[in-house]
Amino acid sequence: MMAALQDPRKEVMNIRNLFPDKIALRLDESEQVDMVLGDGARDRGALADHISPVPELGAGVGYVRLETSPDPVRVRAAYVSDADIRAMVTEYGGRSEAA
Repeated sequence: MMAALQDPRKEVMNIRNLFPDKIALRLDESEQVDMVLGDGARDRGALADHISPVPELGAGVGYVRLETSPDPVRVRAAYVSDADIRAMVTEYGGRSEAA
């Protein structure tokens, strides 16, 4: 099961502490990092408030804190732009499975 919040300052999900593993993407304020990942996470290197809003630089970047370790890990998923998706559709779209 996964739950997601857009604003960690709001208590809209009263069971958030029951999720042992936490993921923080780009956040607006340094205080929000500890709200999402736990006390001291920012001091241990989770600089989620420094992730760039420029998609080519910051999209897919996040920090993960697992239940088994208090230390956050920086992660990055692949970024696929709209132009990349259009190019893939042009290149591969319309082909039948028999091809």
